[in-house]
Amino acid sequence: MPFPAVVQPSAEPQTLDEILDWHRGIVDALIEQRVSVQTAIRRGLAVAPRFVGMTERDVDIHYDAQRRELDRLTVLNLVASAEATIKLDYFRRVNERLKDSLSRAYREWHNRLSAKQRRRPDFDERGILDVLKGAGVMDNHIVGRYRECLHVRHWLGHGRYWAKPAQVEQLDPDEVFDRANKLLQAIPA
Repeated sequence: MPFPAVVQPSAEPQTLDEILDWHRGIVDALIEQRVSVQTAIRRGLAVAPRFVGMTERDVDIHYDAQRRELDRLTVLNLVASAEATIKLDYFRRVNERLKDSLSRAYREWHNRLSAKQRRRPDFDERGILDVLKGAGVMDNHIVGRYRECLHVRHWLGHGRYWAKPAQVEQLDPDEVFDRANKLLQAIPA
């Protein structure tokens, strides 16, 4: 059975730049809507039903919560996009049997996996990131900084049912973009 080496026709991959551009557009829209609602409240004009009876402070609280959620979902998307890019690179290197040191390290690790694990290899601990880190092709600090983003991704992506990791409040979309982008840029061609 061939391994996923290329993006499938039904896939919809996004680049980090596309995600960050989308985020900025939605932030702009939130800001405009917030100002519009607050102006309407201040002037006693009609507002959407969900804002009826709200004070300007209530509107601030509402839009702060909306922005926080947007930032979190953007972080999730950025981390997941970087993961997908790294996995595609992994499968390409394994399938094409490339000769560079990272490809050889990936293949060596890949050959030790069970058939099931070969189709869906672990990504983080004892997975692709460990092989990438151990291959000596980049500063390990880059991998470690990206890994910190995974705590947020896991918490968000799995329903937020355990204690919130500290990184949730520390990592905004710009910081996560920077960390993910540095990792992707550091992977040898």
